[in-house]
Amino acid sequence: MIHHFIMRPDRIIVGEVRGGEAVDMLQALNTGHDGSLGTAHANSSRDMLSRLETMTLMGVDLPLEAIRRQIASGVDILIHLGRMRDKTRKLLEVAEVGDVEDGEIQLNVLYQWQEGKGLVQTGQLKNRQKLLRAGVSL
Repeated sequence: MIHHFIMRPDRIIVGEVRGGEAVDMLQALNTGHDGSLGTAHANSSRDMLSRLETMTLMGVDLPLEAIRRQIASGVDILIHLGRMRDKTRKLLEVAEVGDVEDGEIQLNVLYQWQEGKGLVQTGQLKNRQKLLRAGVSL
């Protein structure tokens, strides 16, 4: 006997996205489950956008423009962690994902690691309402 359960999660977490499952993550992020998250590897926040596009293309045959719109709609913030020369890990960048303009996803870098200074604020959050609706207190 198969039982079906209806789940209405508050958050969806997708760990270690490496390929075509990026499609599933984007679909989950675009279903109204605010505050969801996923992890993946890239060299920077900007590179993460490119990698997410590539991984999504591995799982679905959609125009790149449609994929970019899904990313811009579903992803609010990118957090980039990196390994330093001394083998420690640091928060290197926090970036807000904006809309698609002229075919490109806009990226607003909010904080960036600077040698000798640490994490420095470099920008202002543009879309506060989206995060407030998701329950993030600013």
